Amino acid sequence: RRRIDEWRETRVNRGRMPEPLWRAAVALAREHGVYATSRGLRVNYDSLKARVRAAGKPMKGLASTFVELSGGLAIGATPAGSVVELAGSSGEKLLIRLAGGGELDVAGLCREFWSRAG
Repeated sequence: RRRIDEWRETRVNRGRMPEPLWRAAVALAREHGVYATSRGLRVNYDSLKARVRAAGKPMKGLASTFVELSGGLAIGATPAGSVVELAGSSGEKLLIRLAGGGELDVAGLCREFWSRAG
């Protein structure tokens, strides 16, 4: 981040970030994930993601299964209630148990958790 901040402070015009800085960002994204890296370095998420994919090496977390959830959904419902467990890329965990029949905005919960995690 220090190298990118120095480049931002010394650049003459609003040109593109130099390739050596992008390569370093891609290497970090492979290790720490695209989202965490884009936030930490303050670079565009979509640009970083595209560069990681173009580099042809797997990104962290691609082996995960994607599950689309809609809001107000009871997840893991049992007679005792619902259970939702979330895990962040840095090991943060959130476990929620709802009494029987409770509804939960799962998409909103996930968005809030992952915006603070990592």
